[in-house]
Amino acid sequence: MTTVDDRPEGTEPVTIRARTRALRLGAAIPLAIVGFPLLLGMAFNLIWWSPALSGPGPDPCDPAVDGWGACWRPEQRTFWIVAAAAGLPGAVCLVLTLVRISRTGRWWPWPIAAAALLVACSLALSQIP
Repeated sequence: MTTVDDRPEGTEPVTIRARTRALRLGAAIPLAIVGFPLLLGMAFNLIWWSPALSGPGPDPCDPAVDGWGACWRPEQRTFWIVAAAAGLPGAVCLVLTLVRISRTGRWWPWPIAAAALLVACSLALSQIP
């Protein structure tokens, strides 16, 4: 199939306009500046709370003696799993936000998904007692 100018259809290069590129950079750069340190902090917290996955230790815990936050509780494991399940896809979406800046096509779902997943991971980590 050819166009009116006798050129093959679909061979024209598709580029991103300067305004769209500026908008993408304006959204991605602040998200990356905030997101990557936040991811590092979340990774540290996940490593810090990784004993929550193994369950209670051999010594029973008395909250009156050890303090309220020192004892293992079953919900710690649940919140750790939820935080990890939201943090890993959040990191992937953040990287894809930066990778897809210069590509054509739909770009807006990546930063929105990255922000939502990072907030969900942060909220889940804040619930681990």
